[in-house]
Amino acid sequence: MLQTPQNYDGGKKKSDRANLVWLGLVGLTLLSVVVGESGPPSVMATFFICLVVLLKGRWIIGDFMGLRHAAPLTRWIVTGYFFVMTSLVGISVGYLQFTATQ
Repeated sequence: MLQTPQNYDGGKKKSDRANLVWLGLVGLTLLSVVVGESGPPSVMATFFICLVVLLKGRWIIGDFMGLRHAAPLTRWIVTGYFFVMTSLVGISVGYLQFTATQ
Protein backbone atom coordinates (compact mmCIF):
# COMPACT_ATOMS: atom_id res chain seq x y z
CA MET A 1 0.00 0.00 0.00
CA LEU A 2 1.22 3.48 -0.85
CA GLN A 3 2.19 5.44 2.25
CA THR A 4 0.15 8.63 2.41
CA PRO A 5 -0.11 11.00 5.37
CA GLN A 6 -3.57 9.61 6.13
CA ASN A 7 -2.64 5.94 6.49
CA TYR A 8 0.86 6.60 7.84
CA ASP A 9 -0.42 8.44 10.93
CA GLY A 10 -3.06 5.77 11.53
CA GLY A 11 -0.44 3.03 11.27
CA LYS A 12 1.81 4.79 13.75
CA LYS A 13 -0.98 4.93 16.34
CA LYS A 14 -1.83 1.30 15.74
CA SER A 15 1.83 0.32 16.00
CA ASP A 16 2.24 2.27 19.25
CA ARG A 17 -0.82 0.58 20.75
CA ALA A 18 0.42 -2.85 19.65
CA ASN A 19 3.80 -2.18 21.28
CA LEU A 20 2.17 -1.08 24.54
CA VAL A 21 -0.13 -4.11 24.58
CA TRP A 22 2.83 -6.37 23.83
CA LEU A 23 4.79 -4.88 26.74
CA GLY A 24 1.74 -5.35 28.98
CA LEU A 25 1.49 -8.99 27.91
CA VAL A 26 5.17 -9.57 28.67
CA GLY A 27 4.79 -7.90 32.07
CA LEU A 28 1.72 -9.95 32.97
CA THR A 29 3.47 -13.12 31.84
CA LEU A 30 6.44 -12.40 34.09
CA LEU A 31 4.10 -11.58 36.98
CA SER A 32 2.21 -14.86 36.57
CA VAL A 33 5.51 -16.78 36.43
CA VAL A 34 6.65 -15.17 39.68
CA VAL A 35 3.32 -15.97 41.38
CA GLY A 36 3.20 -19.51 40.00
CA GLU A 37 6.77 -20.37 40.94
CA SER A 38 6.93 -18.57 44.29
CA GLY A 39 5.80 -21.46 46.44
CA PRO A 40 3.69 -24.57 46.63
CA PRO A 41 0.59 -24.62 44.40
CA SER A 42 -2.36 -22.88 45.97
CA VAL A 43 -5.94 -22.17 44.97
CA MET A 44 -5.42 -18.40 45.23
CA ALA A 45 -2.36 -18.51 42.95
CA THR A 46 -4.33 -20.58 40.44
CA PHE A 47 -7.21 -18.12 40.36
CA PHE A 48 -4.84 -15.15 40.12
CA ILE A 49 -3.05 -16.75 37.17
CA CYS A 50 -6.42 -17.50 35.53
CA LEU A 51 -7.39 -13.84 35.90
CA VAL A 52 -4.11 -12.83 34.28
CA VAL A 53 -4.77 -15.29 31.44
CA LEU A 54 -8.26 -13.82 30.95
CA LEU A 55 -6.87 -10.29 30.76
CA LYS A 56 -4.13 -11.33 28.36
CA GLY A 57 -6.60 -13.23 26.21
CA ARG A 58 -8.87 -10.20 26.03
CA TRP A 59 -5.97 -8.05 24.81
CA ILE A 60 -4.91 -10.66 22.25
CA ILE A 61 -8.46 -11.07 20.94
CA GLY A 62 -8.98 -7.33 20.66
CA ASP A 63 -5.62 -6.12 19.43
CA PHE A 64 -3.67 -8.93 17.78
CA MET A 65 -6.55 -10.92 16.30
CA GLY A 66 -8.14 -7.68 15.14
CA LEU A 67 -11.55 -8.35 16.65
CA ARG A 68 -11.82 -4.99 18.41
CA HIS A 69 -13.70 -3.60 15.41
CA ALA A 70 -15.23 -6.87 14.18
CA ALA A 71 -18.92 -7.65 14.04
CA PRO A 72 -20.37 -7.93 17.56
CA LEU A 73 -21.50 -11.54 17.07
CA THR A 74 -18.04 -12.67 15.96
CA ARG A 75 -16.38 -10.85 18.86
CA TRP A 76 -18.93 -12.29 21.30
CA ILE A 77 -18.45 -15.88 20.10
CA VAL A 78 -14.63 -15.79 20.27
CA THR A 79 -14.56 -13.95 23.60
CA GLY A 80 -17.25 -16.17 25.09
CA TYR A 81 -15.49 -19.36 24.05
CA PHE A 82 -12.22 -18.09 25.51
CA PHE A 83 -13.81 -17.07 28.83
CA VAL A 84 -15.75 -20.35 29.19
CA MET A 85 -12.75 -22.56 28.45
CA THR A 86 -10.37 -20.60 30.69
CA SER A 87 -12.92 -20.59 33.51
CA LEU A 88 -13.47 -24.36 33.23
CA VAL A 89 -9.74 -25.03 33.37
CA GLY A 90 -9.29 -22.66 36.34
CA ILE A 91 -12.20 -24.15 38.27
CA SER A 92 -11.00 -27.70 37.57
CA VAL A 93 -7.42 -27.04 38.65
CA GLY A 94 -8.55 -25.00 41.67
CA TYR A 95 -10.90 -27.78 42.74
CA LEU A 96 -8.17 -30.40 42.41
CA GLN A 97 -5.78 -28.27 44.45
CA PHE A 98 -8.46 -27.62 47.08
CA THR A 99 -9.32 -31.30 47.48
CA ALA A 100 -5.64 -32.29 47.56
CA THR A 101 -5.04 -30.06 50.58
CA GLN A 102 -8.04 -31.37 52.56
